[in-house]
Parts: sequence; C-alpha cells; structure tokens
Amino acid sequence: MEGKQRTKSMSPINCKVILVGDTGVGKTCIIQRYLNKYNPNVKTTINTSFYSKLEIIDNYKINFQIWDTVGQERYRSLNSLFFKDAHMCILVYDITREESFNNIKDYWYESAITNGLEGIIFGIAANKNDLYEFEKVDKDEVKDFCQQINSILCFTSAKDNCRIDELFKELGIKFINSDFMKEIRENNIEKKEEVEKVKLNENKNEVKKNGKKSCC
Repeated sequence: MEGKQRTKSMSPINCKVILVGDTGVGKTCIIQRYLNKYNPNVKTTINTSFYSKLEIIDNYKINFQIWDTVGQERYRSLNSLFFKDAHMCILVYDITREESFNNIKDYWYESAITNGLEGIIFGIAANKNDLYEFEKVDKDEVKDFCQQINSILCFTSAKDNCRIDELFKELGIKFINSDFMKEIRENNIEKKEEVEKVKLNENKNEVKKNGKKSCC
C-alpha cells in the first residue's frame, strides 16, 4: 500500500501549453530548443504537433504538454480547436516583422480569449532577438500590451538559445500560483494529496542532499 501511495504521490501535474503566431515566426524552433532538439533547417509547420517535457518548478513536477500550431491563415480556423483545455498560451512574433506583432494583438490573443479556458495564462515570445539590429516592433508598445493582458514577456532567440528555458520556467511559476492549481487542490481531494506530497517529497530529497533544512 505504501509503495502505491509513493508512486501516486510522484505523478506530475499536467499543464497544456499552446504556441500560436503567424507562420515563420519560430514557434517550432522555440519548442525544439526547449526540448534540446533544435534544427535550423526546420520546415514550415503544416500540421499541429504535440510534445511533452517534465520539469520540476518550485518543487512541483509539471508535465508541459506543448502544442505547436499552424500559422498559415488558411488553417487558422483549425487552431481554435486546440485552445480547448489549454492552461497557457504563448504568443510568438518575429521582432523583424511588425505585422506578426499586430496579429498576436488583433487575432491570436482574441482567439485564445474566445476559445480558451477562463484565466488562461499568457506568455509573449518576442522571437529572433539575434536579429535585433533589424527590429521593427516598438518595445514600449510590446511592454504596454504585455501589461494589458498580464503576460510574461521574454525576448527570445531560438538560433542563440536565448531566454527560452526562462520563458517556460516563469510561466510554470505563474501556473503554480494560478486558479488552475487552486481548482486541483479544492475540487479533487485525491489530487490534492498528490500535489502536496510531490512538494514534500522533493523537499525531503533536498534536505537529504544538503544535510540540513532548506531556507527561503
């Protein structure tokens, strides 16, 4: 019985993440970098793809279920289906293409609000930051939009592997402190035990590793 409880306590918490944005902004490359599978010659995505990665964030085991969507306009209607049950939406634009930023404001964000869960968590990836000398999007405008939608903002570069891990980690922290986690605790007693035990087990491992209690 004790063995079963231990297995159960180590179950990760699933977190669905959807990346959206115009075609060619680097959604697939961002995911590949995050998964350590970067391919600079990746082709334009023509089918929605699914990936997963397990992370320990603030001592919680989070299983990011990552959906890479199609950016081409003729496929946009299909993307609305993938917002269902998404906890996070990463809005990706290319800093050298002003239109790609305008579209995350005028289309992609609105699609997430219309089709996604209430309280969906937003991140903005200002991608291709390695081309900063060709930047066409006003940073102040980006920061203003970020504040308006209460979003995490990272200036990323898949090519240089810049700020991508940080983006997912910051979003993970926001997820842990979100209403989604409150629902897990409040609506499912069994799940509540899993969440709390995961954190306690990780803390115990840290104490054992360091030989002393950890402090804040």
